[in-house]
Amino acid sequence: MKKLLLLFSLVPVLVKVNAQNVGIGTTTPAAKLDVYSTSGFTSKFNSASNQMYVSFHENNSLRGYIGSYAGAAEDFDIGTGSGNPLGKLHFTIQAGPKMTIDNAGNVGIGTTSPSSSSLLDLNSTTKGMLLPRMTSAQRNDIVYPATGLLVFDTDTKTIWAFDGDNWKNLYNTGGGLILPYSQTVNTAAHAFHITNQGTGAGLAGSSTNEFGIGINASATGGFGWGLNAFTNRPGAVSVRSVADTGMAFYGENIYAGNTNTLMYLLNRGLEKTLRLQLSNSSNTMPNMQISGNNLGEQLKIFQTNAANTTPAVSIDNAGSGEGLKSVAANSGTGVLGISSTGYGVKGESNSSSGFGGVRGDNTGSAGSGVIGVSNAANTQGVYGTSTNGIGVRAFSNTYRGLQGTSASGTGVYASSTSGLALETVGNIKISGGNTNPADGAILTSDANGNAVWKKNKIAFKTEHVAVDYYVIPSESEWKLMFSTELYDYGNNFEPYTGGVPGANDATFIAPVNGLYHFDIKIGFEGAIYPNEIEDTYIILRRQRGASITDLAKSHGSVIYNWSLIDHADYNISTDVQLQAGDKLWVILWHDSDLGGDGKLQVYETFSGHLIFEH
Repeated sequence: MKKLLLLFSLVPVLVKVNAQNVGIGTTTPAAKLDVYSTSGFTSKFNSASNQMYVSFHENNSLRGYIGSYAGAAEDFDIGTGSGNPLGKLHFTIQAGPKMTIDNAGNVGIGTTSPSSSSLLDLNSTTKGMLLPRMTSAQRNDIVYPATGLLVFDTDTKTIWAFDGDNWKNLYNTGGGLILPYSQTVNTAAHAFHITNQGTGAGLAGSSTNEFGIGINASATGGFGWGLNAFTNRPGAVSVRSVADTGMAFYGENIYAGNTNTLMYLLNRGLEKTLRLQLSNSSNTMPNMQISGNNLGEQLKIFQTNAANTTPAVSIDNAGSGEGLKSVAANSGTGVLGISSTGYGVKGESNSSSGFGGVRGDNTGSAGSGVIGVSNAANTQGVYGTSTNGIGVRAFSNTYRGLQGTSASGTGVYASSTSGLALETVGNIKISGGNTNPADGAILTSDANGNAVWKKNKIAFKTEHVAVDYYVIPSESEWKLMFSTELYDYGNNFEPYTGGVPGANDATFIAPVNGLYHFDIKIGFEGAIYPNEIEDTYIILRRQRGASITDLAKSHGSVIYNWSLIDHADYNISTDVQLQAGDKLWVILWHDSDLGGDGKLQVYETFSGHLIFEH
C-alpha cells in the first residue's frame, strides 16, 4: 500500500480523473481512458508467456481481440475469438467495410457476404482484377513457380499459366486459341468446349488442300466419342456440313476386321433421327444411295417399342412414280414382308387416278406379281384398305387375279369406309370352311359376321282339339293353348304341355328379323245358340319388349241349321314384319258367356313360316 501511494504521489500531473474519465498525459480526458503522449511510443503491452492479447467486448460478449493467441509464437492476430463463432472480420475505410473475411475463411472484396464456394470473391461493376505484370524474362526468372500460377506478360500482352512443367500462353493477340494446338488431358468433362451466342458456328473447320480434312475426330478408347455435338434449342443444328461440289459428309471404315458401327444416330426427342432432302427440283439422282458388297442386308431397321402403332418405314411420293420400287435379280424377291403378328407389307394409296397402294407386275411365265403369306392367327397375307376407292385390285386373263390362302386366319380381307369393300364382275363362288353350300340355301352371317349358307327352314304348324265346352267370362279373353306340334323347323314355337300355362306356352318367338306369314283357323261344331257365338272373334297378338300390339282380327262366319248354329269358322291369314325376339300368340274373345248343351267340339290350328330374312 505504501508503494502504491508513493507512485500516485509522484505523478500527480500525469493522471487526471475528470467526470469518471481517466486521462493519462491529459487533464481533459474525452473517453473512459484517454492516453496522450508527445512521443511516438504511446503505450506498451507486455507478457512473459507466448500468449498475450487484448480482448474487446460488448455487453460482456466477446467480439474480438488483438495480440498473440493462435499460430506460432512470432505470429500476431487481429480478429474474432473462439467465443464469437459467427462474427466476420471487416477492414473498413471511413466506417465502410472494404474487405470482409467470413467465419468460413472466405474473403470478399467489394462485398460483405463472399460466396461460400469461393475463397476470394471480387465484386465490382466498375473495376477489374490485375494480375502481376512482368516481362517474359522476369516471368522466366521466377524461382520454383507453383502449378496454376498466373501472370500477365507485358511482352506478349497475354496471360500465361504454369502447368507444373512449362509456361502456357492462354490466348493470342487476336483473342482466340493459338493453333496448331496439342494437349492431353484426363477429365470427365469436355476437353474442349466452345459456346457461340451469335448466329455463327460454334466450331468451323475447313481445308484448302486437295486431300485436306476440315475436322478430324477420332476416339481410341472404348465407348468414347471423337466428336460430340449437342443442341438444346428448337431449330438448332448440332453438326452442319456444307459442300459446293464435293461430299458434305464422308465416313470410312478402313479396317476390314472392324466390327463397330460406322455411324450411330440416337434420338431421344420427338423429331426425326435423320432427314435427307434434295432441294434441286431438276435433280434426278437418288436422295440416298446404299451400296454394299457384303453378304447381309444393305439396310436394316429395328423398331424396338412394342407399343408403337406407326410404320417402321414410311415413304410419301408426291409425284407419279412408285412410293417403293424394288428390283431383284436372278431368283430373288423384289419385296419380302414378314410379320409375326401384323402386316408384312402394307400399301396405302390416296390417288384419284386409279393407282394402287401396292402394285406387283410379273412378266414371266410363272409366279405372282404380289404374293402374301400369313402363318400366324389373325394376320393377313395381303391387306388393302381404301377410303373411297379400291383396296386391292387384281387382273387375270386365264387364271386367278387374286388368290389368298390362310390356314387359320383370313385369306383375303377387304375393307372400305364409304365405297365397296369388294366388287366382282362375273360369277362369285363361296364354298369351303363352315359355309356348307346347298341348293336353294340362303347366304347369311353368324354373330361374328362370318358368311353362312342356311336353308330357309323357319316354319311350324300346331293344333288343339277339345271335346268339351269352353266357358269364357263376359267381355274377357282367353289365350288358346295349342298343344300338338305337327312340325316345327327351327324349334321356335313353344307348345302347351298342360297344367298351369307358362308365359311362353302356345307362343311363337321370331328367331330373326324378316317378313313372316301366319295362318289361324278356329272352328266350333255342335248345337250352338246364335247369341252364344256371333259376338266372338279371334286376335293375332304380338309382344315386342313391354309393348303389346294386335296384328290381325277375325269375326268369323256361321252356318245356321234352323234355330241353331251348326258350324262357326274364324280365319286369319296375314303377313307380318317381325324383329328377332318378337312373341306371337292367339286370343279368343266373347262379350257374354260361351257354352252349350251337352258337349261342344272345338278345333284350332296355328301355322307360320319365314318368307325372307332381312
